[in-house]
Amino acid sequence: MSLIDCTPLDVIKKAAAMPYQSPESEELIGRVWDSGHRSIARHGMASFLVEGVSQSLLRQLSRHPHINLTVKSSRYCSFEDTLYIVPPYVKPEDRLDYSKDLNTLAAIYERWNKDKRGYSTEHSREISKMLLPLGATTDLIISGNFQGLYEFLQLRLCLRAEWEIRGLAYEMAEILKDQMPVIFSGLGCRGDERGYCPESHGRCGKHSQKAA
Repeated sequence: MSLIDCTPLDVIKKAAAMPYQSPESEELIGRVWDSGHRSIARHGMASFLVEGVSQSLLRQLSRHPHINLTVKSSRYCSFEDTLYIVPPYVKPEDRLDYSKDLNTLAAIYERWNKDKRGYSTEHSREISKMLLPLGATTDLIISGNFQGLYEFLQLRLCLRAEWEIRGLAYEMAEILKDQMPVIFSGLGCRGDERGYCPESHGRCGKHSQKAA
């Protein structure tokens, strides 16, 4: 993952200062943000290049309406040389069998992609892409305003988030903490900010639930 672009701090300074015509400062941004008036962060944007993540991860990203995705086309690009994501908890004694099964799935895709059977290249791609497994990797651009990214990362930094998207969220969070610490320095899961776990469907145990 790499950062493509990030709004300069001066933009957020101006947004924080505008309502009361206050002197522009980083300290003012921090006070406004911590007070809960977080819409000022919508004036800032960050864009990331993300490579080699699974189609499964892409599905999870699509559930977040406040981040923007532009993805490598499976219709116009060949995935014959794609790599596959193996969950880290596959047991060592099962990894060979898992890899063989992935190779079988890859061979099925390649057969339908290469063997035209009278189909045009475009139609062969459209047919074969339906056979891509969720573990096949792809590349994409992710962008969002700072408030949207903060809320997305809070959800996906949770220990209950799936390992791949949690790892992605951690990398993004570290970059944003370095680039825009006045907003992102305290970023963690929602429980870290609230002091209790807001999840109603199971908990990781890091925080207790809110008292009734």
